[in-house]
Amino acid sequence: MGCDYYIVKALYIYYNNKYLDIELSREKGYYYYDFDSDDEDYDTKINEYIRKHLTPNMKPIILYNDNNFLQKSYEQKYKNMIINEIKKYNIEWSEITEIKKVESRYERS
Repeated sequence: MGCDYYIVKALYIYYNNKYLDIELSREKGYYYYDFDSDDEDYDTKINEYIRKHLTPNMKPIILYNDNNFLQKSYEQKYKNMIINEIKKYNIEWSEITEIKKVESRYERS
């Protein structure tokens, strides 16, 4: 079954002025609205509703900075996954400057 938009949570790993993203989860989102199409500001209401749903709920979380994880739980949860992922791209741990967890939302094409 299709969807209207996706909600994606990912890790952004910054290294050598580049970044690698590792997708953690992807959810499907659906628009449910009951605006009357005869209402004179129908288009404005729909556009505002869609914009609101495409705005991420989660603020970016910095997990790693200055060669340290900011919390022990971040290291326990993500370090092995990150190591396995960066090996695929021949990135050394020492090259990593920052790791963020971010949420993005976008409409299905």
